[in-house]
Amino acid sequence: MIPGGPGVTMNFSGDSMQRGDGSFVGQGNDDLERYRGYLRVLTEMKLNPLLRKKVDISDVVQITLTRAHRSLNTFHGQSETELRAWLRAILNHQVINLAKMYTAAKRDIRREISIDEVLHRSTTLLLPELAAEQSTPSGRMIRQELADQLADAMATLLPDERAAITFKYIDGWKVNEIAEELGRSSDAIAGLLRRGIKKLRRQIAMILEDS
Repeated sequence: MIPGGPGVTMNFSGDSMQRGDGSFVGQGNDDLERYRGYLRVLTEMKLNPLLRKKVDISDVVQITLTRAHRSLNTFHGQSETELRAWLRAILNHQVINLAKMYTAAKRDIRREISIDEVLHRSTTLLLPELAAEQSTPSGRMIRQELADQLADAMATLLPDERAAITFKYIDGWKVNEIAEELGRSSDAIAGLLRRGIKKLRRQIAMILEDS
């Protein structure tokens, strides 16, 4: 057992990580580290393209994880869903403060909506493309679990694949605009999109089959 904050003790047993009172904290000995990719994807979704160029997203994620580690004693959830929501709240606070530094003189609609709303919107935009041959959950609220799984799937893509998909499907950019931004040819961007979507589609198909 290791200390987890004032009056709190963490128990590591198998794949679970719990406080002394039995409440859920994380998974495995890497505890919160396993959410690094997830938090990175959320940060990329939340920031507008201009801010993504100015900000070191790795630093944003590291600060979020550091603050989460230091604040574990304030987490009282008992499920991974609650843990992810808690991490999103910490990340949202970091990103909003960061966005204010760069957009103080002008309005940025993404700064005004929460990480949860950004994740839901991104899932809504991407899912029809990914589930083209599957029965999609259109017409009803997309479950948080599915949104989280999509973010996890996005985290497994190569950086350029993820960037191309984010620009096209979340930011609404055209292929030639993405090509100019990434310094690649339009054909290269089309290839990144094709491969990235193919990878995501395989994972989403399995998720929808199990839902």
